[in-house]
Amino acid sequence: MLIGVLSAFVIMLMMDGIHYKKRFLKGIFIALRIISSYALFNILNFLMASYKRELRLKALHRKNAIFFREKAVEMKGIMIKAGQFLSSRVDFLPDEYTSELSLLQDSVPPHDYNGIKNRIIEELGAPPEDIFLKFNTAPIAAASLGQVHEAVLKDGQKVAVKIQYPDIEKIIETDIRTLKTVIKLIRGKFGRINFDMLHEEFSRILRAELNYLEEGKNAEKFSQNFKGDERVIFPKVYWEYTTKHVLTLEFVEGVKITEYDSLRASGIDSKEIATLLGEVYSRMIYLHGFFHGDPHPGNIHVQPGPKLVFVDFGIVQTIPERIKRELRRLANAIVERDPENAVDPLRRMRFILEGADYRSLIELAQSLMDKYRDITPKELKELTVDHIYKEIENVINVLDFIQIPNNFILLGRTIGILNGISYRLNPEVNIIEIGTPFIKEFLRGGKKEQVETILKELKDTSIKLWRIPSLMDEFFHRANRGDLVVRMSHSDIEKTTQQFSFVTRIMMMVILTVTMAVAALFFEMINQRVLAIIAAASSVTLGLLSVFKLIRK
Repeated sequence: MLIGVLSAFVIMLMMDGIHYKKRFLKGIFIALRIISSYALFNILNFLMASYKRELRLKALHRKNAIFFREKAVEMKGIMIKAGQFLSSRVDFLPDEYTSELSLLQDSVPPHDYNGIKNRIIEELGAPPEDIFLKFNTAPIAAASLGQVHEAVLKDGQKVAVKIQYPDIEKIIETDIRTLKTVIKLIRGKFGRINFDMLHEEFSRILRAELNYLEEGKNAEKFSQNFKGDERVIFPKVYWEYTTKHVLTLEFVEGVKITEYDSLRASGIDSKEIATLLGEVYSRMIYLHGFFHGDPHPGNIHVQPGPKLVFVDFGIVQTIPERIKRELRRLANAIVERDPENAVDPLRRMRFILEGADYRSLIELAQSLMDKYRDITPKELKELTVDHIYKEIENVINVLDFIQIPNNFILLGRTIGILNGISYRLNPEVNIIEIGTPFIKEFLRGGKKEQVETILKELKDTSIKLWRIPSLMDEFFHRANRGDLVVRMSHSDIEKTTQQFSFVTRIMMMVILTVTMAVAALFFEMINQRVLAIIAAASSVTLGLLSVFKLIRK
């Protein structure tokens, strides 16, 4: 921990601006307070009975989770998003944290309009009153990275203008550095969990969300994927009024998907909405391999029909082809009740940490297959996302070398949010049942891959068969010349081994000679004269020694 604190101090000294240094220190203080509370807990409760210790630990988890949530709301920036991100990490965070952090909403007080106006001038080259026929100075929505204003173009088209906050990039980078330092403080305290990997994924998602040009492209891609389906609406992008920090979209009306009373008052069937929501996301995930990763209530609206309206496209994720292949392999292994072949795709998708006990994993896979082997159609229909999450939690509690990989962090969070919204719309809805036809189509897509694999194997085999006559001719030609040796005496084997060992030693000395010569050049370039002389002398010595050994041989 001392190294982490020292590195935090060094990073702070390197930062520009008093404001960002204070923010960095505040973030570190929050982390140190939480970490030290657990250290103190371990000291004070060392001799306490296990059941009492467990109860007190749960209370401490709850207290620290509330403290973090309150500080995240106070600091804004990415602290809110960090809390939301962590709320889905059931694989290592206690329930007290995940339940408390799930209360965080990506909503903050609006920014001062003068700053917003200056941002528009910087990005679009003129003040809003010169660009738009009408521009509402009061935002209709404000979030962690920017806020949205209603406006009207000169041709009368109503639009929503999303403006990124001034200096938000510096705030984001400050918070990313803070989280990186916190990882150094907690490294090794949660088993083998790869926090660096989590930080990398979170940073990638966040930085991508800062680029409004990419968000505009995402909106157009969704629109193209659902072309012809009038039940799903994606707003048009106005590129002439869009930059990296300003995004102008068609203004779309609708009721927030969680405003249940308003939906009922509009005569919209909530059951139909829940079904449509499940179908839309099933198509995104299983068929398109490109899904909307932030389905919180402010990003999905409803129109009569019902129709779903999506209004934010900053957080999306593409499911790579290699992941699709492994998921199909996993599904086939489950169908064939083959636990060994079920574990291998999980390893390839990085669910399994290094040093895992594969025998235990195979046994666990076998027990799960036995558990669900004779499940009835009725029981299968009643299987929900909550059941699956509970099963995952049980597995994680039993095996400490399981971790949700980067590719599934956002997917798990998305499905969790959808499950909560769907339940409120219709308690009887089962999004697994809704997604079943799309899952079957996804698995059928694997047949194309199987055909391609078979064709490749046939091609490779044909090439090998084609080469057999020439290989046989070469074999007999060498045999007639007496080049083939089929038997060796013990002395011959010993002599060959000694020669091979000698050549290997000489090769290693030559490699070291070249390495030291390169090192001498490098040290000379950076003006480290003493080190350069030592490296050069070592290179000459090793070279002479190699030559001497060869002469003696």
